[in-house]
Amino acid sequence: MRKIAFLLVIGVLLASCGKNNQYTVTGNIEGAGDGTALLQKVGKTGAETIDSVQVSDGKFQFTGTVENSELYLITINENRMPVALFLEPGNISVTGNIDSLKDAVVEGGELNKILKAFNESIPSMDRAQALQQEFMEARQAGDQQKMQALAAEYQSIMMAQQEYYHNFVRENNDNEVGAFLALNMARSLELDELEELVTSFEENIPGHPYVEELKEMLEPMKQQKAAEEAIQIGKVAPDFTLTDKDGNEVSLKDFNGKYVLLDFWASWCRPCRDEMPNVAKAYEKFGGEEFEVVGVSLDKTKEPWLKAVEEDNITWVQLHDPEGEVADIYGVQAIPFTLLLDKDGVIIEKNLRGDALQEKLDEIF
Repeated sequence: MRKIAFLLVIGVLLASCGKNNQYTVTGNIEGAGDGTALLQKVGKTGAETIDSVQVSDGKFQFTGTVENSELYLITINENRMPVALFLEPGNISVTGNIDSLKDAVVEGGELNKILKAFNESIPSMDRAQALQQEFMEARQAGDQQKMQALAAEYQSIMMAQQEYYHNFVRENNDNEVGAFLALNMARSLELDELEELVTSFEENIPGHPYVEELKEMLEPMKQQKAAEEAIQIGKVAPDFTLTDKDGNEVSLKDFNGKYVLLDFWASWCRPCRDEMPNVAKAYEKFGGEEFEVVGVSLDKTKEPWLKAVEEDNITWVQLHDPEGEVADIYGVQAIPFTLLLDKDGVIIEKNLRGDALQEKLDEIF
């Protein structure tokens, strides 16, 4: 008897858990007629269709269970304007008109209230859209003065919106809407600010996919910050060892006692190749006992790298960084990227090109 009672209790608990995760999304879209509605989950790589139902006279209904409350889209009859909502347990309703789905009303759930509050308070949304149209008209008319004024106004609105986003996320660092918005603006945040947000989200919605994704973003940002700090002017350039075109291991420290131009490039990088004549000119004029150029190729394979070396008649030291490990240490975000080191390996200049490189070397030698 006890065993039966125990099983009944477990059954009730499981049923309760399932019920707590259940959602029902009911839609009533005027003018939609008959067709199909898609429920799509917004993820890293886009929108993934989770469910589809028939639309009858503009009415439809989705039902199911959801493990985590996340942002979803409802697309009706392949309309280009989907309806965005946070799918959370409980009843959610979507009402609107097929010709103006951007104004559709979503009701139900605390997260959708927060999302609605966010959307309704974004500064100057209508004006920003109008400015884009006015700018196109001014450009067609060739009115440069008006274009500049419109661009300045638009930039001001963008800055105000960015500040609004930041403040909203700080105020909503305890819910999924805030976490989603944080994901979309993470790269505009300082590392310290993002770390603080992640800590708050972990405390309030631990294990949520948005929080885990934010945590994944932290590590490369930490590495980038460390790299940027490591290559500040006045610091000793980090040592490394790579192989040259003959397979010999070469270290940066091997060139201590010489000024060194460290040049990150790749065969597929047109600006890098265009800069090679300037580097060649510097090497021809100053190369020798006191100056060396050390090229670091980011080509994935040797063949295109060696072909470019031959085509561009590169005679200075060439090293291969196919996995980009050294580039990561140096925080290389774009190429060409150069550093000029003194005889002690201390960084004295960054990204010298063309005449600027020649002038600096003339100053030194």
